Amino acid sequence: MSELLPTLGPIFGLVVLGFAAGRMRVLDPPGVQGLVLFAFTFSIPALLIRSMADLDVPPQLDLRFLAAFYGATAIVWGLGFAAGRYVFGRDLAAQAIFALCASFSNLVLMGLPVVLAVLGDQAMLPMMLIIAFHSATVMPVTVLLVQAGRGSGDTGMVRLGRTLVDVVRNPIIVGIVIGLLLNVGSVPVPGVARGILDALGATAVPCALFALGASLSGYPLGGEVAPAVLLTVLKLCVHPILVWVLAVPVFGMEGLWVTVAVLLAAMPCAVNAYLFGARYEAAAQVAARTVLLTTAGSLLTVSLALTWL
Repeated sequence: MSELLPTLGPIFGLVVLGFAAGRMRVLDPPGVQGLVLFAFTFSIPALLIRSMADLDVPPQLDLRFLAAFYGATAIVWGLGFAAGRYVFGRDLAAQAIFALCASFSNLVLMGLPVVLAVLGDQAMLPMMLIIAFHSATVMPVTVLLVQAGRGSGDTGMVRLGRTLVDVVRNPIIVGIVIGLLLNVGSVPVPGVARGILDALGATAVPCALFALGASLSGYPLGGEVAPAVLLTVLKLCVHPILVWVLAVPVFGMEGLWVTVAVLLAAMPCAVNAYLFGARYEAAAQVAARTVLLTTAGSLLTVSLALTWL
């Protein structure tokens, strides 16, 4: 595992540096918010457009790859939901947040930089396929359940429609779609535009990791240890193991795409879980602690997954 330190050390070091900058108020909350907004709206989409435009997309894609990842995601989502209901006796809205904590990976701020650093550009296509469907699968169901648990005045279909519109307007999804259209249409990117994309894309990895650490620095640290520990085990251990079981013994897959799927499942819980919990006042402390624990623990689980695979 020590041979992974030169690769993973700088990645997690940037997260720690961002966390320290936020804690010491080198960056105030508006500054952190601006950094996250820049990463999501400009640098990461630019990297995706450039990368997708240059990808060699095979004529046929192995859909077993998506079935393995999202089949495992559905299982851990259900386990998180059941833990909230039967183990900790929470209401429906909190149960949905528990499920989101157990299943929703931080694919953009953590997964993308880690996979690119470890596996290189060859991992871009399978990673983009998972990212493209991520928010559109787990998030709408969770939102509907939270709304039902909170008795919102909006109907389920209205809330579902708003959520899907947010997914379509997401800059990450827009970047993937633009890059894919350029690729399929064999449209060359003009020199000036490519220079801008290259410059913005070069900032994507360090900016995303630093922004993640800075964002985590503002989350509450206390309370709700037991449920957060259980959800951390589901997210960091059960999720990647289930992806491997479905991909290899069940579907008979092997190679790079399996590695990408397992690594992305081993990523920590995304900050969206805490944002939703805080917004709807549903298990926000659990979500905050889970985000912190999974981010810290992912150094170990990602290292183990790479050594194993």
